[in-house]
Amino acid sequence: APTLAAMDDDGPRTLVLVGVTGEGKSCTGNTLCGQAAFKISGGLASETSESAHADYLRFNENGVTEMRVVDTIGLHDTALPAAEVMHRFTKFSDLVPTGIDAFLFVVRWGRFRPDHDAAVDAFVANCGAEALAHTVLVFTACTLSATELSDALEAHAPPSLRRLLPQLACPPCAIENLSAEADARETLHAAVDGILAKAVGRYTNAALADARARYDARREEERAAFASAVADWRKGSGPVMIVREESAAAAIVNGE
Repeated sequence: APTLAAMDDDGPRTLVLVGVTGEGKSCTGNTLCGQAAFKISGGLASETSESAHADYLRFNENGVTEMRVVDTIGLHDTALPAAEVMHRFTKFSDLVPTGIDAFLFVVRWGRFRPDHDAAVDAFVANCGAEALAHTVLVFTACTLSATELSDALEAHAPPSLRRLLPQLACPPCAIENLSAEADARETLHAAVDGILAKAVGRYTNAALADARARYDARREEERAAFASAVADWRKGSGPVMIVREESAAAAIVNGE
């Protein structure tokens, strides 16, 4: 089983932003920091081609906390092959040597689309199902209160999202980065505090390495199956079906 680091380890509280390209990850990172630490794209392509980080100090009634927020490449990036996206995505581990306190999965408020489902599958495949217990779903461009958001999800969430929500560390939160940045920052930090209150430790790089090894093994099995099918076709045996087992990520998200 993956090892969890103790909460009193040295190093800052670490937050990792994940999600589909163009959903507001970088803007959410800037809201947390209170400064323009991450580039924001005004077009269709992502500005985040590699993982980046910013360090800041959080001041509240409990004192001062050193924080680190990491912005990752968008899952399903518009300009890169899927394998390259996954390779670059997991490089964020270099920026969080003491582990991760919270993942913030960022989704623009609106329809929960198939590419969001695919991004969740990719996240679980690369980080493991245990990462969900350290994850909060953040809806950007959303002015709903916590109660209104809960009611909206109860009434309209698609089946895939309904299966996902109970596996997350805490209820989703809604923020408006542009017109209410201070309120958004407070909401985000409150969500992180909720994760810290429930978690028994940090998500570690060891957990990420284990999940990545499982992902690579599945990819190798698929490549071998494809090569075998091509070899059979070249022998003139006619059409060949390539049978792939459902990924562990999809099974977990589907509640199986």
